[in-house]
Amino acid sequence: MVDSFAGGIRDAEGLRGYLEVAPEDVVAVDLTKGSVLWRRERVGRPIAATASRLLTLDRDGNAFVLRFLDAATGVDVGRVKDFGMPDWAAQAGTERDALQTEASQVPTGIRLAWRLRRPYRGGAPPPRHIEAQAREESTGAIVVDVNSGQVAPADAAAPAAARMAPADLGPHAKPEPDVYALDRVGDRLFALRAQAGPDQAVVTLEARRAGDGSVLWRVPLTQAQPGRPTPQRK
Repeated sequence: MVDSFAGGIRDAEGLRGYLEVAPEDVVAVDLTKGSVLWRRERVGRPIAATASRLLTLDRDGNAFVLRFLDAATGVDVGRVKDFGMPDWAAQAGTERDALQTEASQVPTGIRLAWRLRRPYRGGAPPPRHIEAQAREESTGAIVVDVNSGQVAPADAAAPAAARMAPADLGPHAKPEPDVYALDRVGDRLFALRAQAGPDQAVVTLEARRAGDGSVLWRVPLTQAQPGRPTPQRK
């Protein structure tokens, strides 16, 4: 599977992390130095990363597109339309009850698999035909060459609806009220915090030594007004 990260994803080497600090707003962080490399608004949901590219799932009108961003600068370097998702996919949205994706590196690129459904989010019980549509699912898989943008079909085994149990984070990964995501990469723990202030809430990424819990660095990612949704817990 693709390498997950606190509130986002990372490359396999653990050099760069990509965090969705607001819907479709992405911040890239140098995980060795604790510095923000770049930030982009409205570029979609990060789904895979290599040493040179970030792959996001974005909307173009009523359809999803795959966007390729330069990992070091965040500059757009390509996009792919009509890669196999059904026409109604973007209307369903990217919430967890509508879309699960699973990405993994293979010799020819990134294998991306998906499972889609159209959940009904209305108030009153829906008519039978709407309820039937909500039970419909679409699955698929492709292999994407992130350098050329070429797409090839793949074995369509879809991602499981439920994620595997998280790895052991160690004795210093204790629950804290302002930590919304926590992950371990090698000998480092990374915590995503949303700390409320008198006027604003600041989202911060913090790196610690896994062995003793001591803080290596902290970097603010964004500022938001109180009450703005915080990153999802992992």
